[in-house]
Amino acid sequence: MTDTLKNFDCELLCLRHEKFLLDIDMKMADLRHMTLYEEFMLLKDFEKRENALASKVEEKQEEKTDIQNKIVDAMAKLDQKRRDIEKLLEKEKIQTSAFLETITDNKFAEFLNKVYKKKIRRSKTKAKEGQGGDEDSDEGSEDDSEYSESEEESESESETGQMDLDACPPGCDQSVYDNTCLLREKRLDVEEALTEEKKNRDALTKELESMQKKAKVIETASKAAEQELEAFQLEKQHKLNELDVIITLNLRQIEYIVGGILPDDLSQCLVFEALSVTQLQHRTQELMHEQSTQKTQKKDARKRHVELIKDRRIFNHRINAMKDECDTLMMQKFGCIVDIEKLEAVTFNRQIEEAKERLALLETKCYDELIQWDENTQSAKNEMTMLIRKNTVLLNQLTMLYEEKKLYERNLDERQTKLGTEFSGLQKSAIEECHRLVQLVHYQAQEIESMKDEIMMLSRKGGHILPPAQRLVSQQRSAPAVTQPLQSA
Repeated sequence: MTDTLKNFDCELLCLRHEKFLLDIDMKMADLRHMTLYEEFMLLKDFEKRENALASKVEEKQEEKTDIQNKIVDAMAKLDQKRRDIEKLLEKEKIQTSAFLETITDNKFAEFLNKVYKKKIRRSKTKAKEGQGGDEDSDEGSEDDSEYSESEEESESESETGQMDLDACPPGCDQSVYDNTCLLREKRLDVEEALTEEKKNRDALTKELESMQKKAKVIETASKAAEQELEAFQLEKQHKLNELDVIITLNLRQIEYIVGGILPDDLSQCLVFEALSVTQLQHRTQELMHEQSTQKTQKKDARKRHVELIKDRRIFNHRINAMKDECDTLMMQKFGCIVDIEKLEAVTFNRQIEEAKERLALLETKCYDELIQWDENTQSAKNEMTMLIRKNTVLLNQLTMLYEEKKLYERNLDERQTKLGTEFSGLQKSAIEECHRLVQLVHYQAQEIESMKDEIMMLSRKGGHILPPAQRLVSQQRSAPAVTQPLQSA
């Protein structure tokens, strides 16, 4: 029974201890809940303002990004307009050079130049205007045409006197005059396009400047919004830091003792970590050591100060002595005391001036040498260009001669081949002809002999003519066959 009672008392004590611990935890939870609730209410009060500032910053950032994109697009368009203007200027130069080429060596060059440069007002059709403004436009066009005609007449009369720029003068080629008028129209087209491009460029420039000013304003507003948001965050953090936070301390952690007892009011207590106490105790010893070091340094500095004062007195005495000596020398030399600084500024330093003169001469010499070398280089370049041209001409001639040589060699080879074949053919025919001629000569000799014999026989009285020999008869029969190929040959 006694053991049961003891066990019950022990368990009751344990439960009571656990209850106390739970009460402590519940109390701490309630206190923590109160602190979090106060923070929540404070943050809720700042939420609307913070959202408004954050949205304002985001809006400024979007405006800044938008205006920057617009500026980039405007700069790209402006660059394109500049390139278009450069192209039109180049086109105008090309047209002017083409016109000048057409009027070279022409006795009416001055007149054609005036015709080309004449400014005329051309009518522009405005298709986008309504019917209500047709009458006004017609009246305006009539006034413009009258003004242009009077202006053209006055210009033509003032510039050329008796010659009319709107008609081809006698002696001038009509095609050249028409070509000049056509080139003038092209020039006016280019000038109108150039004027339009310049207007567009000026408009883009003004737009870009306005956007840049707007971008600066937006940048300033964005920075102001960011600074306002940052100031709000600091204010919110300051308010959060002002909230009371409840903590629990053990009795062993409290060292605020007044009169040997713990006071009832602990509002004047300072709560910090135990490690900070240890650091402060060590810092006390460090400060004592630093104090002794500073005292030693102060003694040394005082000794050094006394020595410097003595040195200053000595140097002041020397300076005064040298000043008196200098004043005495000035009085002896100039008769009065002169300011040294002004004297140094006025005096002429011969070495510096001589050095300046040598430097100027050297610069002039180097400049002359540089000009001479540039001229030599230019002349060498011109000479090299002439030699390259001569060498090119000689190489072209050499190539032509080489081609002619090849052509002659090829023709010679062909002729030699043909001559060889012809010579071989002629040689065979000549041998055959020789044989035929020899046979003919033999035949004719035999015939002569036979005729001599016949003459001898006929010259005799009572002689009878014998018939020719059989061999002669056969030769006579073969003689026409021999003479026939000779005739064909």
